[in-house]
Amino acid sequence: MKRVGIATATAAIAALVLALVLGLLGGTPTGAGDNGDGYRLFCGPGLTPATPDHKASWLGGVVLDFGRGTPCPDPQPSSAAVLFESVAGGDGAFSLVKLGWLYVLLVFLVTLPAAWAVQARGTRRLLFLLPPLLPLLEPSFARLFISTFAEPAGLFGAYALLCGLAVIAATKAEDGFARLAALGLVAVGGVVGGLAKIGFLPLFVLAVLVCAVTAARPGRGRWWSGRIVGPVLAVLLVLELIAPIRANLAWQDRNYADVNAVNVVYTLGLVEFPGSAAGLGLPAEAQRSAGHAYYPDGPAALAGADVLLENPAPVKHKVWDLLLTHPGALASAIGTGLQATLGRSLPYLPDEPWTATTRPPDNSAPVSGDMGGDATTFQAWLDSMGLWWWPVLLVLLGLAATVFALLRRRPATTRYGVVAGVAVTSALGIVTMSVVGDGYFEIAKHVWLAAYLLDVAALALCVVAGPVLVRRGKAWWERRRAAATPPPPSAHEPEPAPAPVS
Repeated sequence: MKRVGIATATAAIAALVLALVLGLLGGTPTGAGDNGDGYRLFCGPGLTPATPDHKASWLGGVVLDFGRGTPCPDPQPSSAAVLFESVAGGDGAFSLVKLGWLYVLLVFLVTLPAAWAVQARGTRRLLFLLPPLLPLLEPSFARLFISTFAEPAGLFGAYALLCGLAVIAATKAEDGFARLAALGLVAVGGVVGGLAKIGFLPLFVLAVLVCAVTAARPGRGRWWSGRIVGPVLAVLLVLELIAPIRANLAWQDRNYADVNAVNVVYTLGLVEFPGSAAGLGLPAEAQRSAGHAYYPDGPAALAGADVLLENPAPVKHKVWDLLLTHPGALASAIGTGLQATLGRSLPYLPDEPWTATTRPPDNSAPVSGDMGGDATTFQAWLDSMGLWWWPVLLVLLGLAATVFALLRRRPATTRYGVVAGVAVTSALGIVTMSVVGDGYFEIAKHVWLAAYLLDVAALALCVVAGPVLVRRGKAWWERRRAAATPPPPSAHEPEPAPAPVS
């Protein structure tokens, strides 16, 4: 009962702090304004923004209130849509505040079993849950829980996956029910996070791999019985999610094939490979539009875009072929995506609620560096960043910690290096899919979840390195004290003779 009580208190504190950060308790709700993508989510249940023009995008504030309209014929297949419709379905008005409370409840329901399971070998191992939890409570990440984006479902899924992974690192196969709880969290996190949007698919892939290699032996079965549950769960995940993943890919191709192709060719291909227009099948003057995206001016403003839109897929595939044959350019593009994680605050998405008096700066979509729609502003935004090398360093350290954890698996703090490794691998996968799938357009938002994963990796590395530094610091201090203290006289040495008495 003590273990259950501590777990309940931990989950309640996490949920309470999240509710305070979101302004759901005694404050103004803090969310993220729509940039036009929100329609994919709220059109499914037939919601209509409660604004004069019934639109929610680029209004300078977060539209919280919605009325009822006609459901759209082709909503986005997403785990975010399932969560959204669980509170937005039915009749009557709807407020995004309900969605914020739903995510608060979900965080509580994930933290509770994680906090219970991680105590299987001691209460102090609750500290292993801090790396996934603390970044979740940062306003830059938490505020998207009150929005009409698919990103918050990815964030929640990543949190559940990493909590389960932390339990796996803190326990052993003999802690059967704790390990089973961890596998459940990993599976839920992989499904919810990986199906939030196609760019988050690396979360699902890594969840399957973690389940496949994790042992869990409840009871006193033979040693091989602990090797069955994880692989079986991994196989079931793959079989169950093949159809949803294919549906998500097909929806993306139906609705955004032209947009993605233009962004990949103009913001990535022509930028990383100057003079490649002819090789891509475009007129030479297309190079003049390098660095400009499909939005905000549309393809008509891009030289040669009419040729591209006649058959976009082959031209996009040629850009991918160039990246594969020039790994240095691919590494540079991924490095740019990692650097963009430093812009996780997304200032072009307002956080204050929209009111009738709210006015956007210029009544249009902003053209800013973190939007990545203009080569000049995008490069200036990248150049303004300090510590641009930090995300790349985190990736390298996280991968090194994974190798170290796999070679020396005995102490729990050492095994926790796998958490850092999975976090940076997920971040690297999301960045790669974002850059290759949509170029540099709106790159800060596309790699926003990768920024959370890198923060988790940084804190996880502290868990791994902290005990080592403490032990070495104590050893150094003891050696210093020993050197400063004169040695006691030896038992074999004669004592000095007393001085003669005068």
